[in-house]
Amino acid sequence: MKKIALITILILLITLALVIVINLYPKEINLNAQGVKYRLGIEHKKTEKLVNVNIEGKLYKSISGKRRFTGTIDIEGEEIPVPVDQRKLNIIFTNDGWGVMSYHIFEFKENGGVAGTDIYQYGSIFINNDFNKVSILVSDQNQLNGNGGTAWGAENGQMITVPASSRLEAISVSNELMEQFLKGYKLE
Repeated sequence: MKKIALITILILLITLALVIVINLYPKEINLNAQGVKYRLGIEHKKTEKLVNVNIEGKLYKSISGKRRFTGTIDIEGEEIPVPVDQRKLNIIFTNDGWGVMSYHIFEFKENGGVAGTDIYQYGSIFINNDFNKVSILVSDQNQLNGNGGTAWGAENGQMITVPASSRLEAISVSNELMEQFLKGYKLE
């Protein structure tokens, strides 16, 4: 009887260890899809543009369920004022799938030391659990919030949503991804 109990406990421990390893092992992310860049608001319905989005990196999950992405996000036609060798993102996601796309920029002295640092915030990003649906809220670099940073507004904010082939489809995906964050509000 003791032998059966010991074998059962051993099987349960091995199963638990496998589940933990499978869930905590970083997931490779390679999303190369067509999306739509558009501006919210009824008056901006004609502003949609098809774009290709390429996301490469790894998605890490902690024991507590927190997710973190490290890698690159390239959007066709987007000019990002960050040196190419410094475009690796480290995004920590909240429980509702929201994260901040911030690039940390380092300026180096000729002797190799750091001359200065800066942060370029491209916007916010929402993902689903599988990281195969993405919606990016693009910060308006010409509009400042009260803290001196860039702003985004739900009435007329610019967005990029993947996968999507039309503005209507993109807004539907965005509303799905942002449901908890928007708390009943629907994007139009």
